[in-house]
Amino acid sequence: MSSRDRFSVERLPDGRACLNLGSSARVSPRWNNVDSSWLFRVARHPRMAAFAQRLGLLSADRYQRIQRLGRGFILWNLTKGIPFPDGTFDVVYHSHVLEHIDREAAPGFLEECFRALKKGGILRVVVPDLETLARRYLAIVDRMGREPLAAEHSAAIDEIFDQMVRRIPKERANRRPLVHWLENILVGDTARSGELHRWMYDRFSLERLLKDTGFAAIGRFDAATSQIHGWTSFGLDLEPDGSPYKPGSLYLEGTRP
Repeated sequence: MSSRDRFSVERLPDGRACLNLGSSARVSPRWNNVDSSWLFRVARHPRMAAFAQRLGLLSADRYQRIQRLGRGFILWNLTKGIPFPDGTFDVVYHSHVLEHIDREAAPGFLEECFRALKKGGILRVVVPDLETLARRYLAIVDRMGREPLAAEHSAAIDEIFDQMVRRIPKERANRRPLVHWLENILVGDTARSGELHRWMYDRFSLERLLKDTGFAAIGRFDAATSQIHGWTSFGLDLEPDGSPYKPGSLYLEGTRP
């Protein structure tokens, strides 16, 4: 069996096939949710996850995220490509994934998205918005000297650079020593775990990349708007209260001609 025929395709009640790549525990029912994160790996063993949670090796928040996964996920390393045949999906979506891919490998990843889409299918890409982060930084710099903005200044710099250079995940510092030690062994540093940012995009560079891949009708949206029918009902870019899941993001969509 070819790797592209390995998994059956889930469909929405209206018949659409939707693919969510690099989703970690941010999934939607009846979507095809694909990732290789350690949360997906632990979720394959519910009893082990429950035992780890009771021992305090798995935080309550992480355990809840694993429980929400249910069985609706596919454990797959996307560096091997997308494990579905050409022209399978009506929608391909990935959020805060592209910036974790080497700049040189990003075109190949988007070409895989293009391949997996049907003609007329929609790709939705969400990334940190370099333009927004830079404007925020510059606005603070312009006010420096007139206001006590040291903390805001540091935070604005961190938003741009911290995840590019940090080797140990920030939240790991607050874990219990045993948990910290186990995560270092099992999950690894930010590069190994996939948390490291390897490039940043603004609306111009991302649009150019999508055009170069072959996408057409490229447009900018926000967390609540999309060409994808029923978008807000999927709960991927929005929290239950309607607020953005990842504030400060850039949302672009394109179609496969």
